[in-house]
Amino acid sequence: MSKRLYPLAILAACVGALAAQPSEARVKPFFPRPKAEEPAPPPRPAPTGPAAKLPLELQAVRKDLLAGKRISYRQLQALADAGDGIGAFRLAERIVKDGDPKFTTDALHYFTIAAFEGRGYAVRHILDLLEKPDVQLRPAHLKSAEAVLRAQAKKGNAKAVDGLVRFYSQGHPFGERRDELQALLSSGAGEKNGETAFKLAVVLLSNRERTPEQVEQAGRYLAIAQNSGSIGIKAAASNILAKLNNPPSEEHAEVQP
Repeated sequence: MSKRLYPLAILAACVGALAAQPSEARVKPFFPRPKAEEPAPPPRPAPTGPAAKLPLELQAVRKDLLAGKRISYRQLQALADAGDGIGAFRLAERIVKDGDPKFTTDALHYFTIAAFEGRGYAVRHILDLLEKPDVQLRPAHLKSAEAVLRAQAKKGNAKAVDGLVRFYSQGHPFGERRDELQALLSSGAGEKNGETAFKLAVVLLSNRERTPEQVEQAGRYLAIAQNSGSIGIKAAASNILAKLNNPPSEEHAEVQP
């Protein structure tokens, strides 16, 4: 009898042991529980300023350029052609450094882009190229250079104002711009504008065959010199204006510089 009960006793002991285990130990989930997700890193801030308009690959080129890393000529030209001011300026510098005259017009083009993009320091280089003798410049590049100089002059760039006054006075390379010249001379309060206006007036009045229109134009220049010149220029302009308005006699009508 005891032999028959022995297996039953073992079975009962096993059942009791299983019953004593926690329910989690008996039942395992079929699918593993997902681990807690780590928070995603914050997104990189989008580029701002001049780089924002560039494609991603050109943004990387621009970053390398600013970091002083060497980039290829093709990369630099792509950056400049995309309208990036610093890229255009650096490319123009490289063209000038190469020293090939037939590419001077291209250097002017890229310096102009730089100035249009707010790089006012490109104005000095634009003026240098425009003053080169016998240089061949494309009409479109010349027109853009004049436009950017006028834009920079309106912003108060003194070099742009002085350059335009000089070019308009000479009639080269933009041609005669009498109305624009007078407007530029009138817009500045510096002594240089007054001095330039005085010189232009003297040139007109020193011509023995001057026309009444030229005398009238000289009077306008003298008025500018009287308002914006140095103390000496103001005094001289006032004296000449007084003689123009009240000529003592015909033999003293000519004004000497």
